[in-house]
Amino acid sequence: MHKLFRTLALMIAAMLVVYMIGCSSGADDDDSQTPPSATTVTADPPSGSSVPSNATIALTLDQAVDAVASADGSAKAWTIAVAETLTITWTNKDGSAGGPVEFTYTLKAEDNTAPSIIGGSVSNGDIDVDPAPLNADKIEITFNEAVSGTAALNFEDDTNAGWQGAVSGTSAQLTPVAGKELANSVTYKIVLDVRDGAGNTAQFTIEFATKAKE
Repeated sequence: MHKLFRTLALMIAAMLVVYMIGCSSGADDDDSQTPPSATTVTADPPSGSSVPSNATIALTLDQAVDAVASADGSAKAWTIAVAETLTITWTNKDGSAGGPVEFTYTLKAEDNTAPSIIGGSVSNGDIDVDPAPLNADKIEITFNEAVSGTAALNFEDDTNAGWQGAVSGTSAQLTPVAGKELANSVTYKIVLDVRDGAGNTAQFTIEFATKAKE
């Protein structure tokens, strides 16, 4: 019986050693993992475009990086002042160097004109707007040039109406959220704060009223 207990004790001890070695190995594996390095970068406007000499180029990398030379930003998204030739280099999360990647541009006169609205699903001052087609699709406002920024749908008292806003390319879009649909006989405000690639900013408020329920 004594031998049996001793054998069992040895077996348990051996199993504990194997378990501890396995855990240690797993920890080492986790410690050895390094963030992936970025290998590609894209530019907006794309290389070869004709852009104002005071424009800003948006850079997007395929992986998050610590820094991009002469650029502002973080992770995958960075911006840099345009030049006829941009040579992009970056520092990966593991400290290694990335690039160079070259983009070329044709520079034209500075753009000092703020973006303007050229159309949309609704216009400022509209009344008797049918909410049904907007609830079934979205509200879209179109600009005369590519912009970035924010878009929000508010009630007349400036509280948020709960729609999802996005600004990209030449438009701002407001998408309905279940339970937050436009109602009849209500006044709404679209609040837009946008900027173009040259840094010119513009703010707009578009107020419209929906029609009474039939």
